[in-house]
Amino acid sequence: MKKFKNHKELAAFFKENPDPLGVQKSGGYKEYTMEEVAKHNAPPSIWSVYNGDVYDITMYVDVHPGGKKILEKVYGKDMTAMFNKFHGYVNINAMIGPLKIGTVKKQQFSPNEAPKVENPIKEEDEDKSDN
Repeated sequence: MKKFKNHKELAAFFKENPDPLGVQKSGGYKEYTMEEVAKHNAPPSIWSVYNGDVYDITMYVDVHPGGKKILEKVYGKDMTAMFNKFHGYVNINAMIGPLKIGTVKKQQFSPNEAPKVENPIKEEDEDKSDN
């Protein structure tokens, strides 16, 4: 997988390669369960979810302006709450849109069966930002 020095270089790559992961060539977006996403929680394959969309963020983590350490909290998990807390003003599609690989498969649960969702933001993250 191609490595990038900074976010600007990655953006230029996306402009030249609108389907960098070959998703559209291989039949388009697929549906994944959160269990499948959770398996992609470390290099060489890092996935995360934002608003129900699944992204393969492997090529993005090294150029994240705030560093990759903070992103480790969302490897294989839903990043929606964390992203909105620190980047609510940012257009995620402009940042990582070409890395979308699918959507999270909708699961049906009765109210008593609904899984507990862990919030990846901890109190020590409250004062941190990616300025």
